Amino acid sequence: MRALITGINGFIGSYLPEYLMAKDVEVFGTVHDSNIENIKQIKDKINLITCDMCNRPAVERAVKKSHPDIIFHLAAQSRPDVSWVDPVDTMDVNVMGTVYLFETVRKLKLNPKILVPGSSAEYGFIQKYEPPIKENHRLLPVSPYGVSKVAQDLLAYQYFRNYQIRTFRLRIFGATGPKKTGDACSDFSRQIVRIERGKADSVIHVGSLEVIRDLIDIQDALDAFWAVLEKGEVGSVYNVCSSNPIKIGEILPKLLEISGIKVKIKIDPKKLRPTDETIIVGDNTKIKRDCGWKPNIPLERTLENTLNYWRKGKA
Repeated sequence: MRALITGINGFIGSYLPEYLMAKDVEVFGTVHDSNIENIKQIKDKINLITCDMCNRPAVERAVKKSHPDIIFHLAAQSRPDVSWVDPVDTMDVNVMGTVYLFETVRKLKLNPKILVPGSSAEYGFIQKYEPPIKENHRLLPVSPYGVSKVAQDLLAYQYFRNYQIRTFRLRIFGATGPKKTGDACSDFSRQIVRIERGKADSVIHVGSLEVIRDLIDIQDALDAFWAVLEKGEVGSVYNVCSSNPIKIGEILPKLLEISGIKVKIKIDPKKLRPTDETIIVGDNTKIKRDCGWKPNIPLERTLENTLNYWRKGKA
């Protein structure tokens, strides 16, 4: 069996090769540039393909070369904060890159299973009384990133419905762990390590601590991917989430308890988004029922692993 991972050097993509190789899957992966830091230890065990997802001929070459049985479409501009700065690039990569991929599969008359990981950002603002959110909840994204993921999601549905391409759609709620950048768990951990090393004053700079999120460990996310490919309904959408709400302000004390340092907390206006969803908590009933998946890794272990990751690297 052969798998193509677009964006293999990203956070989630970098974890998939070893996961798949343990299942005797031959791995191909696309990279946009020379930054392969996340996969440097396994680069000789996988087939790397340089590919800009905004370049249709390059996408076609990558699919032809890999001739995959499974595609994990992870190449994306994956940060809501960055999408505010450059919404055009976010749309180009996330939307047009997806169209090029599907059109290539259709043109070559291939029949792979295609996993399209979307985001809880597709749901947008949620009222306090609404969670946990089911898959049939309205989609009202409030960031350019969220809009781009809705487009990906619906493109996957459209190509399944019109061309019988075997797509599986996910909406991931806060997958986190070592190697992640740009989320609260990583940001807090990085700052703590800098303080531990004496490279920063004992002050943690934060954005909003009042927002409520639904977090899962990266390893649980990988298990969800495989469970959906094996047992999920083609063309359907599944929330990948813990269904356990946690306030961002509760994460920092957990990390400080692990570290043992004392700090002051300071709001940084630069970390506040133009709009931010107050609460995002998903309902995982469907994926548990259809695919037999459930999250197993406690948040405390994820936080400890993330903190140790930055302790070993360049915080």
